[in-house]
Amino acid sequence: MSLISLEFFLFFLLICIVYFLLPARAQWVWLLIASLVFYYSLSYYTIPGLIFFFLIILINWAGSLYMGEECAKCRIVYRSVLIFDVVALVLFKYSGFLYDIIQAVCTPFGVDLSNGVLAYIVYYTQENCPERISYFALIIMAYITDVYWGKAKAMKNPGKTLLFASYFPLMTSGPIITYKDMQDQLWDSNKHRFSYDRCVRGMERVLWGLFKKMVLSERLAVVVTQVYDNYETYNGLYVFIAAAMFAMQLYCDFSGLMDIVLGCSEVLGITLPENFNTPFYSTNLTEFWRRWHITLGGFLRDYVLYPVQETKSFKKMRKWARKKIGKDYAKKFDFPLYLSLLVSWFLIGLWHGGGWNYIFGVGLYMWAVIVTGMILKPVFMRIIKVLHINTECLSYTMFLRIRTYLLFMFGLSFFRAETLKDGFLMWKGAFFKFNPWILFDESLFNMGLDRREWGILVFGLILLFVVSYISRKKDVRAYLHEQNFAARLLIFAGLFVMIIVYGYYGADFNAAEFIYGRF
Repeated sequence: MSLISLEFFLFFLLICIVYFLLPARAQWVWLLIASLVFYYSLSYYTIPGLIFFFLIILINWAGSLYMGEECAKCRIVYRSVLIFDVVALVLFKYSGFLYDIIQAVCTPFGVDLSNGVLAYIVYYTQENCPERISYFALIIMAYITDVYWGKAKAMKNPGKTLLFASYFPLMTSGPIITYKDMQDQLWDSNKHRFSYDRCVRGMERVLWGLFKKMVLSERLAVVVTQVYDNYETYNGLYVFIAAAMFAMQLYCDFSGLMDIVLGCSEVLGITLPENFNTPFYSTNLTEFWRRWHITLGGFLRDYVLYPVQETKSFKKMRKWARKKIGKDYAKKFDFPLYLSLLVSWFLIGLWHGGGWNYIFGVGLYMWAVIVTGMILKPVFMRIIKVLHINTECLSYTMFLRIRTYLLFMFGLSFFRAETLKDGFLMWKGAFFKFNPWILFDESLFNMGLDRREWGILVFGLILLFVVSYISRKKDVRAYLHEQNFAARLLIFAGLFVMIIVYGYYGADFNAAEFIYGRF
C-alpha cells in the first residue's frame, strides 16, 4: 500500500474515525490491528516473510521478559537474543552480498557454489525477507538493549511489543524509534481525543511532504535517471549536475516521506522523532550527518559507537595511545576514536544496502572525509590565522556550506550508481571531459525536462529553501497559524493546486517507489 495513493488515504481516514471513537483502553488495540493490516499489505506476497517477522518479535518479547526479572542469566539471554537479531538481519538482507563475495573468492579455485545449499539459502532468504526489516530490526534491538541496561521496562503484553515494533507509519521508512520515544504515547492511559488544530497541522505537514515528493523529487529523478543510466554519453559537467540533483532528489524524497509519516502520526496525537533538520545549511560533514537521517545516526551513536568505545579492547587502545602519543593524544591523533568511527560508518554504509557502492559512498568515504578534517583541523586553523580570513562573515559561511554540499554530493553519487565500478567510471568521464557550454546552448533541455519543467523545478526548489531558511529560526506552521484564516487557506490551497497541477506523473511513475523504501 503506497503512502501516495487513494487507497492509503481512505485507509488512514478509517483508522482516524474508529480511533477517536474508541475508549482510551482500546485505542492501542485498534492501532495494532491497523498496523498489522498495513504490514500485511506490504507482505501479502511473501507469507513466510510475515511469519519470520512475528517470530523475531516473539523471541525478543520473550527475551525481554526474562531479562525483566533481573536474573543471573540476563547477560546470556541478552547476548543470545541480540545475536539472533543480528544473524536474522544479516541473513535476510545481506546474504546475497555475502554470497557474491564468497563466490568471487572461490571462483579462481574452480569452486562453483551456484547449485549448492548456500545458493538455496540465499535464494530462500532473499525471496522471503520480512518487509522493512532494516527498520523494525533496529527498533527491536534498541528496545531489548534498553531493557538489559535498565533504561526500559519489559512489556509484558506481547501485543504492545508488536505495536511498538510495527506501528504502521514506521513501516514505511522509519524513523527509527526507541522505547523512550513511545512509551507514553502508543498505549497511554489518557485518551487521545480528536483535535481539530492538531489534525489541520498534521495534514499541512502531509501536504508539504507530497509537494516535496510529487513536484520536486519526481522531476529531479528524471534528470538523474537520464544521466546515471547513460553516463557514457552524458559526461563532463552533466555528471556534476546529476550528482548535485540526486543529493537534492534524495532529500526531497526521504524528508517528504518523513513529513507524510510524521504528519499522519500527529493527527493521531502521537509524536514521532524528527529525521531531518535543514541539513543543507551545515558547514561540515559531521554537522551534516547530525541533521540528516537523525534517528539512524542516534541509534548507531547510542548502541554502537559508545558501547564500542567502552569495550576492554578500546580502553587498552586508549591506554596505549596515552603512553605512545602523550596524555593529549586526543588533540594530536585520537586513533581509538577514529577506529570506533570507522566501525560506525562502515555499518551506516552497510545498512543502506548490500553493495560496495553503499559501503564506500555513504560509509567509508564519509568517514575518511570527517576523520581527515579532524586530523587537519590545526592546519586549517593555522591557514585561517595566517591569511587573516574572517570566519564570521556570510561569504565564509556560504563557502563552508557549498563545500559541505559538494563533499556529500560526491559520496552520495556512488549510492545512486549501480555498482562501485560504475560510480568511478562516471566520475572519470566527469573529470576528463570539459563541456561548460552545455549551460548556455540549451543542452540541459535534452536531459528529460523541457524549459517549462525546469522552470517549475527551479521555482519549487527556491520555495523549499525559503521554507527551510525560515524553519531554522521559527516553526513555520506555528508562524502560519498566527496569520488570518483567509491567508492560511490561500497558501495551502495554492500548495494543493500546485501538487495537483504540477505533480509529476510520468509514464513510469510509481508512487510506491520511495527511495528509502528499499532498505
